[in-house]
Amino acid sequence: MYRLFGVPDFANLAVHVALEEAGVPYEAVFLDLDAGELQSPAHLARHPMGLVPAMETPDGTMFETGAILLYLGERHGLAPAQGASDRAAFLSWFVFVNNGLHTSVMDLIHPYRISEEHARLVAEAARVRLVERMAALEAVAATRPSWLSPDQPGVLGIYISMLLRWMRAFAWAPDLAISAQDFPALAAIATACEARPATLRAATANGLSGRFFSDPEV
Repeated sequence: MYRLFGVPDFANLAVHVALEEAGVPYEAVFLDLDAGELQSPAHLARHPMGLVPAMETPDGTMFETGAILLYLGERHGLAPAQGASDRAAFLSWFVFVNNGLHTSVMDLIHPYRISEEHARLVAEAARVRLVERMAALEAVAATRPSWLSPDQPGVLGIYISMLLRWMRAFAWAPDLAISAQDFPALAAIATACEARPATLRAATANGLSGRFFSDPEV
């Protein structure tokens, strides 16, 4: 059994969806951010930086969103298996999203972490990077590979759907928000993902409703 530690509507959301899609026994443990539980000794033992997600697995405790999603994808058929002909492409684009999209989205929504004085410039630069990288990802998604298709669940589609939510709903400045609707193939993945029963169960647990991935309220 897995134990997922997180905060409602934080990065643990993607892992929560993946666990539901995998159909495996798990427990979702929500920590109280305001009460300082992320900095408690118990949680720091799970994640040395006091962040989420962290997850207890049969192989030990894990942290980092990308690592946990890859682990679940490989163990539960939500990613190409080792030896599959499309595994190399999947891994390349998964790392592209993890390193190139996730980090830039964080700069878009939390630019003050880089510079209080130049937060606007940080967010603007992040938006430029994101639009360029989303265009590249859109071109791949438009070819509908099995590992990035609205027709079947996968950890990469789940990951991207969560990031699409963030870059529209949580942009530091409203005029810098990026809409999934500008990227039709990616929007189709997010729309399909948010309609799946597994995703809806995870969304409800995180307090989300409506078009929370494809067109979230700002």
